[in-house]
Amino acid sequence: MERCPACGNSLRAGVCARCGGEVARADLLAPLRRRGPAELLVGLALALRGAALTLSRPRLLALVAAPLVLNVLLFAFLVWLVIARREAFRPEFAEEWVYGLDWLRALLREAAVYGAVLLGILAAAGGTVLGSAVVAAPFLEWLSEAVESEVLGQRDETPITLGYVWSVWIVPVFQAAGVAALQASAALVFLALSLTGVLAPLVFLGGVWLTAVTLCDVVVARKGYPVSARFRLVNRSLLVHLGLALPFALLPFVLPLGVAGATLAYLRERGLRARA
Repeated sequence: MERCPACGNSLRAGVCARCGGEVARADLLAPLRRRGPAELLVGLALALRGAALTLSRPRLLALVAAPLVLNVLLFAFLVWLVIARREAFRPEFAEEWVYGLDWLRALLREAAVYGAVLLGILAAAGGTVLGSAVVAAPFLEWLSEAVESEVLGQRDETPITLGYVWSVWIVPVFQAAGVAALQASAALVFLALSLTGVLAPLVFLGGVWLTAVTLCDVVVARKGYPVSARFRLVNRSLLVHLGLALPFALLPFVLPLGVAGATLAYLRERGLRARA
């Protein structure tokens, strides 16, 4: 598939309907030329630049805050559901115990309820974390598109058809679910490997790489890249993406702030390829 050198959208009749091949804010993608380990610092600079851009634009910040609020509401609902149904976890013991042990029966019944509630809250927290990527997917797609429009200097005027809605707004939700499953599986593998002191540094690098793949996936999901190509995009400019992902691997709860930086990194990569 032939793609626009500036934005990466597929070309029709050799012309990009998205941007016309023009970049209005090339300063947001600078520097385009660095070699070796300096690329790691470029990725970190793009991450900080993207976060600053997001925080300084109310529209971009709203797209970060909205999924956060929804996830908090989802967690609160799950906790309320667990507490409201707590009596379902109360065990039924025989009415008659050995004389003098009635206090133990009452204690065990209450302990079972509170223990089940605690486990339920932990399960709600884990489910919210794993599902947060699915909840945030549409908002982060819009965030990436808004940042791209900032760089290109024009809004996306692509007609909103059923095919567009399916490929740009709905499919990324399922893709985010797949990435969440990958993250959960990789987290278990990394946890097992981290038990061996020798592999602990590699586990950290693996976590940073997985964060980079997650950010890259958000940026290119609406552009129709196959899944394998998304890994290649990260590995082709690995140091940049590791530098980009480093702050968000350390602070995963602010991961949405990395979407703008990942968008800048992607557009920078397009510019480098166009100049090559």
